[in-house]
Amino acid sequence: MPEVIKVIRRATCPGVELVRITDSPRVWGHLNTVFSFGTMTSWQGRALYRRQNLPLGPGHTFTFEPGELFRGAPDDAGFGSFRVIELTTDVLSELCREEDRRAPMHFTDAIRFTPAPLATALDALERALVADSDSLEQQACLVELAHAASSTVLERGSPRSSKRPAPLGPCERLRELLHSSEATSVSLAAFARESAVSQFQLLRAFKRRFGSPPHAYGLHVRVERGRQLLRQGHTVAEAAAAGDFTDQSHFTRHFRRIWGVTPGHYASTR
Repeated sequence: MPEVIKVIRRATCPGVELVRITDSPRVWGHLNTVFSFGTMTSWQGRALYRRQNLPLGPGHTFTFEPGELFRGAPDDAGFGSFRVIELTTDVLSELCREEDRRAPMHFTDAIRFTPAPLATALDALERALVADSDSLEQQACLVELAHAASSTVLERGSPRSSKRPAPLGPCERLRELLHSSEATSVSLAAFARESAVSQFQLLRAFKRRFGSPPHAYGLHVRVERGRQLLRQGHTVAEAAAAGDFTDQSHFTRHFRRIWGVTPGHYASTR
């Protein structure tokens, strides 16, 4: 069975994206820059997330936050289907402010059996996006989803502490560097020396903390930077340049490996 990946974005519902994956045998993994709600239809396997190895299967919903890397590997049985609805931080923050919830927002658990109110809201928004319903219906479904999420899977952000925050450790500082414009000039040896740790210690600690070695994490950052530009209407060439890829083919190869479609196909979806 051929894998089918369909991406749906509607101008009438900005900041929202639906990805439908059918009969997928692949290992999935990418860096999140949005709030994601994924629902398993028939896909079954395990997710490596927040330093945990978690079972994931039909009836489950996974909820991932911006800045987090995850990896999902199917069981030996192979093919499975699922859907993901993504909301940008701005969209979810604005809707949750109406629910009297303060930023930052956090999901209570990464994976759970889908609460009934959340399942109903996710299904309704999916139907509205697929059918390209009128703007008012799509917006109403989005409001219902935010309300369901607020009451079932989102927790209220903690007030900021008045104490001075603890200094970042080597892994956190390296992660920040990989997100910066200086990422392409990072020297692992120099960074390890400055941090007074060995390169091996740094590599092992970074992978344990973020689920991927620095070079792979940095690649995900660059691909995701390009993907966000594609969502905003930029060309594939502009997205490749923003991600510091040597050319479009280099960007396309890595984008397709992570997302299952080419950047051109992804950009053309509406």
